Amino acid sequence: MALGVLLIGNVVPVSAAEKIQSTKIESLSELDLDTYTQELMEADDGIQLYAPAPALTRFKLLLINSEKAGQETIQNSSSSMQVGSRLDHGGTWFQAITAEVGYAKTRYAYFNGVRMTLTATEPMYLDSDNIVDGYYCLWTYEGSEYEAGTFTANSTSANSPWNTMSLRFNVY
Repeated sequence: MALGVLLIGNVVPVSAAEKIQSTKIESLSELDLDTYTQELMEADDGIQLYAPAPALTRFKLLLINSEKAGQETIQNSSSSMQVGSRLDHGGTWFQAITAEVGYAKTRYAYFNGVRMTLTATEPMYLDSDNIVDGYYCLWTYEGSEYEAGTFTANSTSANSPWNTMSLRFNVY
């Protein structure tokens, strides 16, 4: 019961202006990744710059996209973490964009227990040294119609400490 109260308390209403047309993302170049890069740079949480092949230090969900609701940017400020969608998602396809700061050797994503396809990756440059600092990943689910579900993902560092970072997000 307490979890239900917590989830309901974190729901933020969305205006019609915030809802974006529901079309599938075919390439990460369609999005303004510079905005996400700036947000990652402004967060003071130990991002390693100027080091070769940094270990995975940050893994987060940036955006979800569905047939019925369109694109929804996920709020990940240090003061509040969005745990569920604000829009009414659903349909026969679902997409999620994750950001990995550091280098990952393995990565997986699931929607309602079904493994998603890694549709595209785009290198992330957090400074002007022309060294890849991480990756944006576009995940796609296409299958049976859904009304709600759970997106889970994990990414394992390519080098020491070979840590695995995971996330879970409720889609309503």
